[in-house]
Amino acid sequence: MCKKLIYFVLFVLAIATTSAHADTLSKLSDVTVVDDAIVSFRYAGTEYVVADEDLALGTTTRWYIPASGVETLWVDGTPVPPATVSGTSIVKANDIGPKADNFLFRLNGSNNISSIDGIDFQETIFPFLASTFFHFERGGNDTGTWQAIFTDGSLGAPVAFSAASAYADTGVSVGDQNAYGVVFTTDVPVQGVRITASGHDTLSISTPTPVPVLASIPSPPDKATDVPRDVVLGWTPGIFAPPVNGHKVYISESFSNVNDGIGGVAQDANSYARPQRLDLGTTYYWRVDEVNGPPDYTVYEGGVWSFTTEPIAYAIENVTATASSSDADKGPENTINGSGLDDSGLLHGKQSESMWLSGRLGVQPTWIEFEFDRVYKLHQMWVWNSNDSWETAIGLGFKDVTIEYSVDGTDYTTLGTTHEFAQAPGTPDYAHNTTIDLGGTAAKYVRLTANSNWGGIVSQYGLSEVRFFYIPVRAREPSPDSGATDVDLNVTLGWRAGREAAQHDVYLSTDEQSVIDGTAPVTTVAETSYGPLSLDLDTAYYWKINEVNMAETPTTLEGDLWNFTTPAYLVVDDFESYNDLDPTDPASKRIFTVWIDGYGIPTNGSIVGYDVAPFAEHTIVHGGEQSMPFFYSNTGGAAYSEATLTLSPPRDWTKNSIKSLSLWFHGDQNNTAGQLYVKVNGSKVVYDGDAADITQGWYQQWNIDLASLGAGVQNVTTLSIGIDGNGASGTLYFDDIGLHGASSLPTATAAITIGPIDSLEAEVDPADPGTLVAVLKINGNDAKDLILGTTTADFEKWPDHPAADADNLDLTTYASLDDSTVIQTVFAQPVTTIFIMERGANDSGFFQPIDADGNAIGGKVAFTKADFQLPDTGLKIAGQDAGGIAIEASGPIYGLQFLPPEGGLTGIDPASISAIPAQ
Repeated sequence: MCKKLIYFVLFVLAIATTSAHADTLSKLSDVTVVDDAIVSFRYAGTEYVVADEDLALGTTTRWYIPASGVETLWVDGTPVPPATVSGTSIVKANDIGPKADNFLFRLNGSNNISSIDGIDFQETIFPFLASTFFHFERGGNDTGTWQAIFTDGSLGAPVAFSAASAYADTGVSVGDQNAYGVVFTTDVPVQGVRITASGHDTLSISTPTPVPVLASIPSPPDKATDVPRDVVLGWTPGIFAPPVNGHKVYISESFSNVNDGIGGVAQDANSYARPQRLDLGTTYYWRVDEVNGPPDYTVYEGGVWSFTTEPIAYAIENVTATASSSDADKGPENTINGSGLDDSGLLHGKQSESMWLSGRLGVQPTWIEFEFDRVYKLHQMWVWNSNDSWETAIGLGFKDVTIEYSVDGTDYTTLGTTHEFAQAPGTPDYAHNTTIDLGGTAAKYVRLTANSNWGGIVSQYGLSEVRFFYIPVRAREPSPDSGATDVDLNVTLGWRAGREAAQHDVYLSTDEQSVIDGTAPVTTVAETSYGPLSLDLDTAYYWKINEVNMAETPTTLEGDLWNFTTPAYLVVDDFESYNDLDPTDPASKRIFTVWIDGYGIPTNGSIVGYDVAPFAEHTIVHGGEQSMPFFYSNTGGAAYSEATLTLSPPRDWTKNSIKSLSLWFHGDQNNTAGQLYVKVNGSKVVYDGDAADITQGWYQQWNIDLASLGAGVQNVTTLSIGIDGNGASGTLYFDDIGLHGASSLPTATAAITIGPIDSLEAEVDPADPGTLVAVLKINGNDAKDLILGTTTADFEKWPDHPAADADNLDLTTYASLDDSTVIQTVFAQPVTTIFIMERGANDSGFFQPIDADGNAIGGKVAFTKADFQLPDTGLKIAGQDAGGIAIEASGPIYGLQFLPPEGGLTGIDPASISAIPAQ
């Protein structure tokens, strides 16, 4: 491999801006690049070496702002959003945010870029606070702003940049443009940076790695609030801390005691649990000193961190209010919606329209009732009385009040005797001046009945705001979060305990109703965790925690229903972990050192990987960034071609309801015939599809039922992929090898046939009767009876006509899927007939039925432009001839995949894809 050493110097002009924080752009120099990779550079007298981990990377995401004005994350891999920035830039779907999170940029191509062309802004967040950010950019011809991102998510003042003032040309070509660089600095440590521009091509964003001799990354985070009283403090230790007495922990309610190092406790582990439970609603200060071992016993004094424990009680958020009567525009909802309160939520104004007032002729006695979303253990009620500017003269505020409570809204209990609510002053900035102790009362309803007001003049009564606080006695804060997906099969469930719980009853099942009813299997635990579990693949689980304390009334408190789902499959190898590092590097992991091929074995004709870096395939991929190139040649004495992966430790492929092994393979039209096969622990399974599939230039999935391999999959140590057949030769690409559960297995094979659309009824454009607007009926089926699916494509050549535009009955839009190799439309339920309305009706290729997971379950059926049935009518869709196809399946299927014709790419422009549900 040819290795070229390139030195270049960056000179960047500083930009002066006026901002609350003196954030600046400044110069970067002495950058060294070897073999397309940044090796090192010098800034402010310090050399940063990539291999020495002097630099750290963040996490980059890209955002757009649709017409709604709400900042929206563009999830990489999802359909391209409409461009929302000015100019002519289009969204570059193949240049994704995470590509900014590396130090490599290619001098001979542009496929390693986080492009925000057509996107509003890009954010990079780091796992620690930093104040210096190094940035490499391709082109250096953009304008926009940099902004610091603070820990609370707020932004610093924008620092403008332009091609002329911010970026200096390195003279090093990256594809058809040069590399540029800049340093962004902030005067306070921040969490990350935002770049806003009409176009921007990030090659790499990094920051200096913190010196790891100090304790860092505190848990709970610095200045955290609502921290449990039994919290276990944790931190990342310094690199020199020994395993015995390597840490000294200080914790106190006194900042001075911690800052002065009073009362430290020596610790072996990088965690500490105080023997006494912490107090409620209290701020604690703590620090960790890292203590070296012999001979010097150097002490690296840590900074002072703080956190505040959970309050005595929490405000109830889900409250509704009703009243015996209300004056116009002064309804009871004003007492719970925060109207009239300032930004602090504590001080009320004197505008009468922000309060509740009973009707002048309202029935007596006047009452107002508050209903919560569930039964709570109530702590306090805060009352802001009627605070109209005339309050001191007229006195409409509640005075003598009867308070009642109920758990069911039928049977009420009176709280003590009559309570007096303090009168409001009728002035701005009114803080609540009545606090009612509710004494832990269990209630869902609280009713206030006015026996008198402060004026005694009129029979009207009012309140400004009422707030309730509860004691958290139920389990909360589930881990994983309710609704979480792709949860680890060996997860340990966790939760935050109810305050009075002595033990916890854990209900877990795949049967939602059994968890709700409490008939699911139950396990009682003393800790706030349960696991590790051994769950099934691709399964939804439901769980709840009932808190139990036999000394309390009631003894058991019903928990909320939570849920999560496990992954649809387990990764055996997705080929993303391989690199091109020299074998002498401890981090080296070249693909052919893991997948052992036939190199040097005369009888084995396989070669894995390329002979020069990059060794893995970076373009022909099914998922992620890499796949495995596999060259086979069963000639010259080679009887077969095979590569083998050794699994260590051995894997049990019978656990977790694993049913099938799958892999994706991509062929080439020049491949010669051979028999594709897989071996598991030496047991061979041959490909059961069309032998010619290895000549197809797109990715196809092969599912292997593991039951056919018997007990051998309980202790899997080797997985091999190979090609049999004398004289066979060619190239295959493999990607995304995984294990699937029962629902991922293909269903019975279905056959499809292409037929005509016998009739179409559609709305037309009144100004142009030959232009179709919307489907009304297809083959006599009303539009309301047709269902729509979700269309995706592996490539979006025309972002203004994305795949999603096929998923409607509106014929004014269409999806242009030119140059896509695999397009799929999946329906949420099984279907038997699929209608495609197409713009142009001049395309060709193959249709293939698929199951709910996108797996092929039938053979490919060719279609040509002759199969589109409407061109002769003269009807148009978006300016071109309208065409339609009806596809009938022999059994229920979940959708179609569209494949290009033999020997080349084409395009299909569906304006509408709809289906008739299976009966």
